[in-house]
Amino acid sequence: LRLLREYISRARRHEPMISPEVAPYVVEAYVSLRLEDRPGRRGDSKSNDQTAMTARQLLSILRLSQAIARLRFSNNVAREDVDEAIRLTHMSKASLSDDGKKKEANAETEGEDSVSHRIFDIMNNYAKNSGVNHLDLQLCEGMVQRKGFAVDQLKSCLQEYEDLSLVQVSDGK
Repeated sequence: LRLLREYISRARRHEPMISPEVAPYVVEAYVSLRLEDRPGRRGDSKSNDQTAMTARQLLSILRLSQAIARLRFSNNVAREDVDEAIRLTHMSKASLSDDGKKKEANAETEGEDSVSHRIFDIMNNYAKNSGVNHLDLQLCEGMVQRKGFAVDQLKSCLQEYEDLSLVQVSDGK
């Protein structure tokens, strides 16, 4: 208990700030989350959805990012902190709906093939919405981590789809 109190005391001494290098990443992530949450994009027609990404949730993501950085005793928020905050927000939103609970349960039982398919869909939808035909690996890692997937799962997906000649991975980019 004493160790925990000391840890919390030391963590509170840090006031992490979002650096100019991370700020565009936060904006890009928020915009992509807003695009994903548009009515009609998720297969529902609810215009008053309580789980839609809002400016208030952006503030929550920023605060969570700072808290995560504080846990690392850092005075700067890193991209990984933002990704984890978004992942936590996403998982929290998923737990609000019964549909989210069903998806979580299905994800655990469906196996690796459906995980690869869902990861591919995330990247494919982003590319279509952005009008690009190539994606940076670091961007893909951030996108899939925000959705609750691991980087290893992304790499497995990329390998699987590269073997099928559906994607081309060039030198880790």
